[in-house]
Amino acid sequence: MALSNKWVLVIAATLVVATLFAAFYEIEQLNLSRNQNTLFQLSAFNTFSAGSFEGDTSFAELAEHGDFGIGTLNNLNGEMIALNGKFYQIPTDGLPRQIGTSEKAPYATVTFFRQDWTFQVADVNSYSKLTADINVTLPNYNAIYAVKVHGFFDFARTRSVPIQTKPYPVLTEAVKNQTVFTLNGVQGTAVGFFFPNNMDGIDAVGYHLHFLTDDHTGGGHLLDCSVKNATVEVDQINKYHLKIP
Repeated sequence: MALSNKWVLVIAATLVVATLFAAFYEIEQLNLSRNQNTLFQLSAFNTFSAGSFEGDTSFAELAEHGDFGIGTLNNLNGEMIALNGKFYQIPTDGLPRQIGTSEKAPYATVTFFRQDWTFQVADVNSYSKLTADINVTLPNYNAIYAVKVHGFFDFARTRSVPIQTKPYPVLTEAVKNQTVFTLNGVQGTAVGFFFPNNMDGIDAVGYHLHFLTDDHTGGGHLLDCSVKNATVEVDQINKYHLKIP
């Protein structure tokens, strides 16, 4: 029995929608695969640290390149941490807030975090001991690694830098006016990257971590810490994209 014109149109429309959905899904998967294991960096660190504290890249654009990372806002307005697809500012009052998509950054490093390996740490009494424990697990020191540490911190010493005005100072001068916080007995996450010696100047060599408490009441650039127990996740980066401002 022949189908009515109505049902022919319904079936045709369904096929068109299904085809468009499949095409969109394939494009999204392709974009995701291109961005996986890729670090996107906004501005070379030596350019930024020389006083280049104003950029034209919005956080909406940054989100297209990663859901995890660190950086700052225009005018060096506090510390930035990206975790689980959300971007937070820790200003000098120490109270984290979610960053608006239209706000802009002069410097950031972000990636779509997908852990390659994980391990546990306990009773780690300093930042240097934490990074030494991570070092032991790295297959080589010539690669970039994204690092996430989540757990209970007996204390975390963090900092934030106040907003700067033109003419901008160099970074080393700006941080002399930093505000330091001591967060005691907190559950939280340290987020950041390890850069190898062969990328000195492009970014700061070694570990650069920012911190955010689970309850979003504190955080900042991580200066020191004591970790009661935590899970460490590491993502080895094999592609790198630098945007020059």
